[in-house]
Amino acid sequence: MNATAEAPALTAFRRLAVKRGLLPGVLHGQRFADFVVVSAAAAQGFAPEREYTETEVNEHLKAFLAGAGAMLATDHVDLRRWLVDCRLLERDGFGRRYVRAVAPEGFATTVEGLRGADLAAIARDACTADAQTRAERKARWTAAQGGTPQ
Repeated sequence: MNATAEAPALTAFRRLAVKRGLLPGVLHGQRFADFVVVSAAAAQGFAPEREYTETEVNEHLKAFLAGAGAMLATDHVDLRRWLVDCRLLERDGFGRRYVRAVAPEGFATTVEGLRGADLAAIARDACTADAQTRAERKARWTAAQGGTPQ
């Protein structure tokens, strides 16, 4: 891979970052590759081998959903369950302590492709570029109609 090539996981994340209203259950059932990307992205904020309380996990996931994970139409509790069910997070038997798990097969390549990336910045940049593209397209359409933007 040359120095300018972007990891496929980052390309997919950038594409998904401009969307809104994505449901994890629908992605899991119909667009599993996209489910893997958003799940791996949500797990990236947890340091390996560090234990987290449920409160810390919830706060991290709330922040993720408000920023880099804004494409998801879910709450932090549902997202936490998905991450545990997919074995990206492990919890103790009482649900009090969580740790980022070794990425299971099917997730490992995506997790590696997202490692170290500033996903919040990537999402912001993707949304800004998308808004600019839409504004330019609207301006061209308005000009072609012989009118001025309202």
